[in-house]
Amino acid sequence: MTAEFSTLTVERLGHVSRITLNRPDHHNPLTPRSIREILAAVERAGTDEQVRVLIIRSTGRSFSSGYGYVAADVEEGDFAQHGAIEGDVTAMIALGSGWARVWDCPIPVIAQVHGNCLAGGTDLALHCDLVVAAEDARIGYPPVRSMGVPPTNMWLYNVGPQWTKRLLFTGDTVSGAEAKDIGLVVATAPPDELDQFVLDLASRVALIGRDLLIANKRVVNMGVELMGRAQLQRFAALNDVIGHRAPEALAFSDRIGELGLRNAVRERDRAFDLPEGRP
Repeated sequence: MTAEFSTLTVERLGHVSRITLNRPDHHNPLTPRSIREILAAVERAGTDEQVRVLIIRSTGRSFSSGYGYVAADVEEGDFAQHGAIEGDVTAMIALGSGWARVWDCPIPVIAQVHGNCLAGGTDLALHCDLVVAAEDARIGYPPVRSMGVPPTNMWLYNVGPQWTKRLLFTGDTVSGAEAKDIGLVVATAPPDELDQFVLDLASRVALIGRDLLIANKRVVNMGVELMGRAQLQRFAALNDVIGHRAPEALAFSDRIGELGLRNAVRERDRAFDLPEGRP
């Protein structure tokens, strides 16, 4: 691992920088430390005059299973309990402000998604400029079934209102191939060809000068801002806090205490198991 980072590695490939999340045994959870390190690595790439494109990928079986806990990653102040609503609001808004630093990175950022890209993993991926997925990747936000709403909610700007509602009303996941069909990802590749496919795409983008890439990204991002991205993100954070206190969320928290997280999730999701040809 890169000396100053414990949850990821960073490498340079010509004008391309590549960040690799490296907690494969835990499905690359987005712990507070992991998030801090991702944001620091993104900022470094964005200020390096020799870097024109940034790739974010992962090792192991998952891009990221979502927000999580790894004992070795915990630092003072992490996982503070928010008994009062305003503490929770502050935390959720801060989370969104962090991911906005990926969105605001001056150079193009490509998310290379494989395996599970769930919950918080989608918050990271959808703040990147381009998402390329393995054909068999699994992408979605299952916590809407019992815990709240996506606290940053970039879905609307990627797939439009109907598909956003379809996925967030059910917590269903889509494969990489299905995600391409609905515009959630820009391209797919077989899992064993994904690394090279993304590197080839990044190298093609890097043929353009850094200043021109920055200018074109700035214009498109401003268009999304004019559609209300920042305001919607704040609104989503507030509604996520409301969701945390919904009866179903409180009941699910009790089940986690009784069964453990994994078994509680399995129990919750059993009703959503559908045969092929699901509605």
